[in-house]
Amino acid sequence: MNDTANMKVNMSPGARAAVRLEFNPSSDDRVHRLKVLAAAFITECEAVRNEGIGAREVSIAITHMETAAMWAVKAATAGK
Repeated sequence: MNDTANMKVNMSPGARAAVRLEFNPSSDDRVHRLKVLAAAFITECEAVRNEGIGAREVSIAITHMETAAMWAVKAATAGK
């Protein structure tokens, strides 16, 4: 297994837009981390799709990640 402690996080412009990375009016660090993780996942999915494999499955995964990120941000900001 690879050491991920110092793994670089790549985020495509499309992935950044999908999770609205720059939209964080409260400047909440947790919200930012959740969005970065979601954008990194979407970027990796885009790379799989660009290889020409599993396009439908990747599109579904991206949609679900967008939904998961939205709910995670909602939970992280509940009561604020």
